[in-house]
Amino acid sequence: MGGFCPSGGMRTAIFVPLFLLCASLSAATEVEMASDHNTALAPSLLGAKNACNAPSRAPTNDDIFSVADARIVSLIPQVGNATADLPNASVVWSWSADFPKEARFPILDDDRCPEGEIRYFAPSAPSLAGELSYSYGNSNETIALSSDGKNPAPLGLGAGKLSEADFLQPFARLSLALNASISVDYSFSKSSHSYGCTSINGYVACGCERNYAQGIRTFARNVSDARNFSVEVGPNSLLWLNPPLSSRLSGAENGKMVLFARRLPADISLVFRGREIASVRPYSFSTMAGPCGQAVVERVFSPSGRGSTEASIRRGGPIFPSQLVEKDASYIPFYLEFPWRAEAGKANFTVICEDAFQGRQNFSREFYVREPEPFSPSSGATGGKGAMEKREASDHETAAAYPARAPQGAFPDFSIMALAFAFPLAIGAAALCRHLEWL
Repeated sequence: MGGFCPSGGMRTAIFVPLFLLCASLSAATEVEMASDHNTALAPSLLGAKNACNAPSRAPTNDDIFSVADARIVSLIPQVGNATADLPNASVVWSWSADFPKEARFPILDDDRCPEGEIRYFAPSAPSLAGELSYSYGNSNETIALSSDGKNPAPLGLGAGKLSEADFLQPFARLSLALNASISVDYSFSKSSHSYGCTSINGYVACGCERNYAQGIRTFARNVSDARNFSVEVGPNSLLWLNPPLSSRLSGAENGKMVLFARRLPADISLVFRGREIASVRPYSFSTMAGPCGQAVVERVFSPSGRGSTEASIRRGGPIFPSQLVEKDASYIPFYLEFPWRAEAGKANFTVICEDAFQGRQNFSREFYVREPEPFSPSSGATGGKGAMEKREASDHETAAAYPARAPQGAFPDFSIMALAFAFPLAIGAAALCRHLEWL
């Protein structure tokens, strides 16, 4: 491929225009704002009565909880159901417990006796103990969870944990599972009646006897949750379709390229000779509230441009372009086309791709732009008509588009060359005859 240079061979542009340095740090500000919101929200999700609006139930003598809930709420950062390995992702989790301050339940130990009662009061603060386990690439990790544990909890999503099989799909997979137990201690008093009989002096007396007990009882409820996420891990590669070579003619032209992406682009800027000539944002982003009050960001493929010149872009399905990229992997292709005009001279073209997670990658390429040379038939040895000059076709000659034959001239004169060879032969013959006369 004459014009292709994979990501490993692409040179990072040293010169970055001032307007790029002054631009927003994130092409998707919604993602950055959602991350800040969820980070601030996270501590309040631990131990709340019902942080995520879980369904409640009536407490019973066997289960005092009206709400006992634990969840994997969100990743930071997150778009849709995906995150990236670059910004040190973390997970927001929650646990909730709600129960009455005092509860009374009837007790009937024997149908022959009056009903008793158990009373629960003075509950302790609830507590949680458990773990969050996650599988990523060839790694399995476990994070200990406690009532006041870290939230958000950091995850280790380094590229060194991935195997070759993780690149067969466009994104790596992250699986999380939360398992824990929520408990609370109650003081209780129990009043009940039991039926019994006694024998006194041969007489048997039966009746109900009142019993009383008090103490501490611990209620516990097991909770769990599990979720799967996608992780954008790269690499991205760029393939130029037009111009395919390192030079082009001056004037207006449509540039064409394919971005093989494993980090979905949120903004693509095309800078020629230090000036942005085209830009496009492939996705639009929207934010909504989740069940735990977290900010949820969704993206929809809805291309839009900015500035005076817009680039058109379309997205394809997953492909495996093993001969066009540096690393064998499955990619999402983005096809870009944009108009641009160049005058003669050396020029640098930089494509700046920014993903939704503040990851930025530059692809740089140098072009030599030259003026087109008009065609003019050559003259000289062929006379007045050049070798490439078109001529009229006929029934006895080749098509008019083929080069014309050189015109026939006089047959070359070889007489001088013949004399040069004949003169030494004549001298040799005369010498031979003189020698024979002496014999």
